[in-house]
Amino acid sequence: MSLENAPVSKGLMIGIALTSIAVGIFDVKHYMHLQIVPHISKYHQYWRLFAHHVACANSSDLFLIELLLYNVGVQIERSFGSAKFSSFIVVAMLTSTITTFLSLLVLQASRTTGAIFNDIPSGPIAMMFSILYQYARLVPQAYQMKIFGVDLSDKIWVYLVAGQLAITRFPASLLPTALGLLSGYLYRSDFLQLKSWRIPHRVQTFAQKWIAPLLGEERPIRRSNRVLPESRSRRRTDRPTLGEDEVVTTARRPRAPTNPAESFRARGASAAQRESDIQMLMSMFPGVTREVVTDVLQRSPTVEAAAAILFSSQT
Repeated sequence: MSLENAPVSKGLMIGIALTSIAVGIFDVKHYMHLQIVPHISKYHQYWRLFAHHVACANSSDLFLIELLLYNVGVQIERSFGSAKFSSFIVVAMLTSTITTFLSLLVLQASRTTGAIFNDIPSGPIAMMFSILYQYARLVPQAYQMKIFGVDLSDKIWVYLVAGQLAITRFPASLLPTALGLLSGYLYRSDFLQLKSWRIPHRVQTFAQKWIAPLLGEERPIRRSNRVLPESRSRRRTDRPTLGEDEVVTTARRPRAPTNPAESFRARGASAAQRESDIQMLMSMFPGVTREVVTDVLQRSPTVEAAAAILFSSQT
């Protein structure tokens, strides 16, 4: 698997990694998480609603999100197409941001839930689970297996990584997980008529012209074809045509001398002997042409072996 035909997923992987590293280097992680009290309620820092999607809180979250983007995001982008996938990412981010803000306001009504879900960890967790919902609905399973009597599919490994991401900051991380799945469901069901929206064409043109070259080339992985069988048409073309009276044999051809001078002397010395052998075999098998006798004699180590091959072909 590669990042071929998945420029948006590649850009997300690079962008999230760079922003996560940058906030760690410049020590601004405390600006990335979302906290309803006091950042929203008292200081009105509404920009945190969008900023908490930009960077991951720690390296373990970054590693899990990179794994999921590589194994899930690439497949969904190839299924959707880059234009639709990028539009889906924007819609999922906006939907999850709005639902997160409303959910935090509702949860503040209770002192217990308000204390538990007051601080939401930073990172594109909601976006990732929105993509994961599309993966669960669109990508079929490749194979099934049974572990301790339980039937499982190959997609279980992706779900295990996603489950680990969902409990990184338990229980606060459960809220963006649930809201991400909700955003994916709303987009998939088209309840809000969101599927038809696309990023403006000017923005797509700008991204293809200026941003795509920064991501590097997208050449496919060079795969060897040595283990692949040759095509039938090629085998038919390369196979020499056999005459009606030609004898098929599996005997190896004699190895020719590598030195041109030795090869010339050997041909001159054995020309008379080979001609006599050909005449003898033609007298023994008058129904076989000279070309067939010559070919069989060249393939056989001795005259007796050539005579045996010609005799077996006549019976």
